[in-house]
Amino acid sequence: MTANKHENVGIAPDGVKICGAMSARLKLTGDLNLMMTHHISRRIRSLGVTIVSVIAFVLPSAARAATLDRIAAVIDQQVLTVSEVDQMAEVRFIPRIAGRSNDDYHHDILEALIAQALRYRDVERFGAQDIPKDSIEARLVEIQHRFVPPASLDAALLRAELTLDELRALIKRQLQVEAYIQERFAPLIFVANDDIAAYYNGPWRQQRAARGLPVTPLNDVREEIRTLIRSRQLEEQIETWTNQLRARANVDVYAWK
Repeated sequence: MTANKHENVGIAPDGVKICGAMSARLKLTGDLNLMMTHHISRRIRSLGVTIVSVIAFVLPSAARAATLDRIAAVIDQQVLTVSEVDQMAEVRFIPRIAGRSNDDYHHDILEALIAQALRYRDVERFGAQDIPKDSIEARLVEIQHRFVPPASLDAALLRAELTLDELRALIKRQLQVEAYIQERFAPLIFVANDDIAAYYNGPWRQQRAARGLPVTPLNDVREEIRTLIRSRQLEEQIETWTNQLRARANVDVYAWK
C-alpha cells in the first residue's frame, strides 16, 4: 500500500507502505475516506468497532469483499490503523519499557505515532532537514540491538511486511523531527550554575548515596549535571509543544486507550 494523507499520520514518507498485504485496507476514493473520517470523528466511540461497520451502509455487497482494517486513531482527517501500530511493535521501532505489557506497549507506540504526526506538521512548515546516511544507519543499528540476536530484525521485517529501505525511510522522518527539535528548542535552554549546584546537593547526591557511591566534587561533575538538566528541560519543552499541537488538532483514539 502506498501511504497517503488519509491512510497514515505522517510517520512514513510518500511511497513507503506502512501496512502492505497485511490487509487490503482503505482502498476507497478520497471522498469516501473523508466521509468515513467524519463518521468516525462524530459517531464511533467503541474500541471494538471496525471500518467495515462505517462503510457497510454506503458500499454495495461486492465492494465489501475486501478485509478492511480497524482504526486506532484519527488526527483531523488522517487515519492511523491498528495494523500500522502492530507493524511498529513488530520491528520495535519504539523502545519498549521493561515491564510493560503488550497492550501497554501498543498504547505507547500509538501515542508516540500521534505525537510524531503532530510534530511533523511543524517540521513541514519550516522545511525538513536532510539527514545524513550515517545517522540513519546508526539509528538502524539501535533498532537491531533491540533484538537478540540483532539479525532477528530481518525476520521481524518479513512478518511486518516492510523492507529494510522502508524502515530506513521511517527512521529518516523520525530523525527529521528530532533535528527540528534540536534546532528550535535546544538553543533556548540555559542552565545556570545555581541550578547545577541545587541539583548536585539534591537529587544527584541522594542518588549517589542510595547506590553506595562516593560523592564526587562538584567541579568534577559540573558538565555531566549540566547535560542532565538540559535534557530534562528539553523534554519539558517537547511535552509542552506537543500538548499545544494536540490541543489545536482533532484527535480521536479508538484503541489501546
